[in-house]
Amino acid sequence: MEPQGIQSRAELVALLVCPNRGLAQQFSATIPETKAFNLIADIKRYPTAQQLDQRLRQLRPDVVLLDLSADTETALSLIAAVAAFRPTIHVIGLDERNDANVIIRSLRAGATEFLCAPFDIESQTTVITRVLRLRETEDKTTPERGKVLAFVGAKAGMGTTTVAVNTAFALSQEGKRKVLLADLDLIGGTISFALRLNHSYSVLDALRHSEKLDTTLWTALVARREGVDVLLAPDRPELLNLEGHRVHEVIEYMRSFYQAVVIDLPSVYDRVSQATLGEADRIYIVCNPELPSLHMTRKAISTMEQMGFTRDQFSLLVNRMSRKQELGAQDMEKVFNFPISKLFPEDYGAAHRALTAGKPIAPSCELGRMLEQFGASIFGTGKDAKKKGMGALNLKALLSEG
Repeated sequence: MEPQGIQSRAELVALLVCPNRGLAQQFSATIPETKAFNLIADIKRYPTAQQLDQRLRQLRPDVVLLDLSADTETALSLIAAVAAFRPTIHVIGLDERNDANVIIRSLRAGATEFLCAPFDIESQTTVITRVLRLRETEDKTTPERGKVLAFVGAKAGMGTTTVAVNTAFALSQEGKRKVLLADLDLIGGTISFALRLNHSYSVLDALRHSEKLDTTLWTALVARREGVDVLLAPDRPELLNLEGHRVHEVIEYMRSFYQAVVIDLPSVYDRVSQATLGEADRIYIVCNPELPSLHMTRKAISTMEQMGFTRDQFSLLVNRMSRKQELGAQDMEKVFNFPISKLFPEDYGAAHRALTAGKPIAPSCELGRMLEQFGASIFGTGKDAKKKGMGALNLKALLSEG
């Protein structure tokens, strides 16, 4: 029989940080009964504040279940770090005993609730109900945040910029959204070339003034092309002594200003990419069917998992598929041990015409239509949003359309 008051409620997605393994085991044993928490990760040691921040950005939990018993002072410092995180993530302190002093200190540090062993159902029901009510209130009062879509190459030269640019313009047309296209490749960014844009400012200026961003400054920083705001990479390659908090501040400002933010990144291994990927709502790895790319794509998928991303947080896009290609979609999926979300056909002529004009690829060709459909599908309004198992598409049929 399910506990009254919990059975009709949604699970809270939870991250458990619990060096006291006995306490962790005791708490975890109650989860099947309460069905209140969806435990997506179990961290067995106290992380640094920076490590925890990275995990929060990757996993996006509703709550952090934090052990107060193993090292109270360290736990309190981590509570303060989570309390400062945006958007809000609630902290529920866990302890072996009901110590009033520890409870008061944890609440002052920013914890929302507290649970004590043996974690009886009644106490959990009370705590969960209060957290859910707080979340409902926050959902009603918090302004809607824009979605951040990161496009990153398995290696250089995969056509990542082409896919990112066309996705941004498709999103702008679909539903008339306010869209930003941002080039965060500080060494080899090419969006300015692709769109024939010249501008006095770049993403470096945004990063250097991240704490001062406002409407006036932002309007000066971005260029504009056919209804899409564009934040360009610097004209000259620059090795920036990157501070992670600045990337976060800039992207949070982007979220507040736009409904959709499309970010063009260099390879998965680039430090700017690694600082940015954790901020994204969705990550798209772009590759092509050539053997070096297939090899690097397998490594990129492995690297993403090593960085702590789950497989449902990123998708794989295969660009420049040819009728002459020996490997089909299903063959490549076996190579990657990972599903393909979308295939884009090879059309150098259309890409060249778009570059010459400084515009997105026209939807009059098959590649342009598929890029437009892909952009529409991201927000669930296009035809592709209804299709499942994209990786299992018949390649010959796909390339012969139109």
